[in-house]
Amino acid sequence: MDKPKSRKRIRRYYGTAKRFIKVMIAVVAPKLMKNLHATVEPYTPKHETFIIIGNHTDIYDPGYQMIALNRYIRFVAADFLLRLNPIAKFLLGTLEGVIVKERNKSSDMLVEEILENLRADIPVGLHAEGMVTTNGETGYISPNTGKLVKDSGVALITFRTVGGYLRKPRWAHVGRNGPVHGKVVNEYSPEELSRYSVDEINEIIKRDIYVNAYEEQRKNPHTYSGEKLAEYAERLLYVCPKCHQVDTLHSKDDEFTCECGYTLTQGEDAFWHSDKNEVIFDNVLDWDKWQRKEWKNILLSADDGVILSEEEQTVSIVINNEPHTLSEHTTINLYKDRFELVEEENTIVLKHDKLKRVQNASSQNLVIIDEDSTYYLLSSKRPRSSDKYVAAWYYLTGRDYK
Repeated sequence: MDKPKSRKRIRRYYGTAKRFIKVMIAVVAPKLMKNLHATVEPYTPKHETFIIIGNHTDIYDPGYQMIALNRYIRFVAADFLLRLNPIAKFLLGTLEGVIVKERNKSSDMLVEEILENLRADIPVGLHAEGMVTTNGETGYISPNTGKLVKDSGVALITFRTVGGYLRKPRWAHVGRNGPVHGKVVNEYSPEELSRYSVDEINEIIKRDIYVNAYEEQRKNPHTYSGEKLAEYAERLLYVCPKCHQVDTLHSKDDEFTCECGYTLTQGEDAFWHSDKNEVIFDNVLDWDKWQRKEWKNILLSADDGVILSEEEQTVSIVINNEPHTLSEHTTINLYKDRFELVEEENTIVLKHDKLKRVQNASSQNLVIIDEDSTYYLLSSKRPRSSDKYVAAWYYLTGRDYK
């Protein structure tokens, strides 16, 4: 690709985007932040071109960062955002408001596009975890993040948001009313970064953006009020800590109940409570860490038959970021060596060791990329965990799930 032409293309809508964001920050942001009970600490960057990396607590994180810095930043965004509605597709896709992370494309292509934006003097934002935290703790950060920062030759700004996850947990059906606060942690100059190794840069990022939502809540308690506080918790929690069964948990309003009788209530303090004084884990983070170990033991001790089966899954193939539905009545079967997508007499067999990627998408959708880069998207009309399938793929191929 011709570099000057590429940079000209990349900058095509940059001036318009900068002016648009300035207006949005001045006119819309105050009301939005008030509605979200959110505050940010204003910050003026010392460098015009930079990478900003923050923890990912909810969908408004890019907004918090642009409001704090009072400028447009081109963020790396997952491809599903362009499928939300026509307005999102136009603003984020057609007008190139974001750098789209296409899940069936190589990471090298994404890195090159990020670097091209930086060479065109456009600040780039990314959330190193890759997606909104599922359980309230800052997740796994790829070692390639530090390499990208070092190779870019630009400044690094780190940003930390607290409260976003408790305001709207990724698994939740509705949001809550409670405080969110964001601020720049540090700005590192290119000269300073040049003295650090890639590993040291990764450690800096991990340290600066790390948040444990429940640890923060214990230290500085706030109220997160709302309705139906437990609804859709089964999008995250799928192993009962009392009976150790899988997919026997169901939510309604503020209650989360297992078929064995174990019952909890989600409080406005964001913790689990029980009238029977039988709380095993009082928060979803500790529960999730336990269930991952339990799920791994279940998987590795299973026989060669079906480990888990769920019906009424909608399966689509995504082509050029457009989903094409294959079936709305598919059964997904999990085996030790494969997934099977079964629809009447048609079965798609996806061997674990041949897959390129298995990931969560949005709140409960599942992405599977096969060896030919075919992009399968699985959704469900009822709440269910996609994370258990992601974890299963990692564990059954001999890897840790971080």
